[in-house]
Amino acid sequence: MRLRLFLWLVMLPLAACSSRGGDWPSLSPRPGEVSPMVPRNVAGQQRCPDAVDAGRDCARPAAPMAAPLLPPPVPTPTAESVEAELAVLEARVAAVEAAADPARKAVAAAEAAASGAAPESAQAAALAVAASRLASVLQPLQSAAFRLEALAASTGDAPDRQAYADRLASLAGRIAALDPQ
Repeated sequence: MRLRLFLWLVMLPLAACSSRGGDWPSLSPRPGEVSPMVPRNVAGQQRCPDAVDAGRDCARPAAPMAAPLLPPPVPTPTAESVEAELAVLEARVAAVEAAADPARKAVAAAEAAASGAAPESAQAAALAVAASRLASVLQPLQSAAFRLEALAASTGDAPDRQAYADRLASLAGRIAALDPQ
């Protein structure tokens, strides 16, 4: 008896949802929700005139597919622009070299003070602060290394490539010595 009552209570709202009109709420689209641009059949479902089988999706792309976008060709940099870029990178690396040594000494001192201390002690907090300062000092090396790789790639086809190769290798070695990561 309970099962029969339960089925009637479930079936009655579901039957109302399947009808197009009536007083009950319906799952069919309301008049404001139907786009006049989409052809529909009598039941209100989207119609696909060229669909051979009913299981095929009839959605079409909004615009025709364009050719894949290729990056613009990178012009070979001039000697002046390469020299200016190398000077900026060398200055950036020199500034990091000057600031890294005191920051490393501060981390070493904080590590010595924090050895054997509890993880929530003031010495452990000082070590975390010193390590964070060292990381912030070394952070400009990431962008310098990225720019150095881009500069090496852009001067790869330059006729005076060998003139820059030694400076590029020297800068890459200095960056690697400062931050082995």
